Amino acid sequence: MIKLEFTDEDKKLLSYWRFNHLHPRIQLKMEVLWLKSQKLSDQKIAKLAGISANTVTKYIRDYQEGGMDKLKEIKFNRPESELKKHQKTIEEYFELNPPATINEASSAEVCV
Repeated sequence: MIKLEFTDEDKKLLSYWRFNHLHPRIQLKMEVLWLKSQKLSDQKIAKLAGISANTVTKYIRDYQEGGMDKLKEIKFNRPESELKKHQKTIEEYFELNPPATINEASSAEVCV
């Protein structure tokens, strides 16, 4: 368990942003750190927040590294589809051969 010291100002900001940030993921991060500022264990925080203990640790480390600004970063893992490299070919095919019906469009038999 990582030990952190929170100033009164830090606690106020965490309390504010856990309800007032526009993005729910950032609200969750702020909630996790606010719970940590209330001296709850990482396991208890994970259970209350519905996340893994590893995620709690990651949020705490992010806070240690960059404070509130680091917590407010939104990074999603967005792997790119294998089809991306064929996007132009697929688009050209459908421009030349548009499906005539909804059934044809949803059919797995449409070949590129």
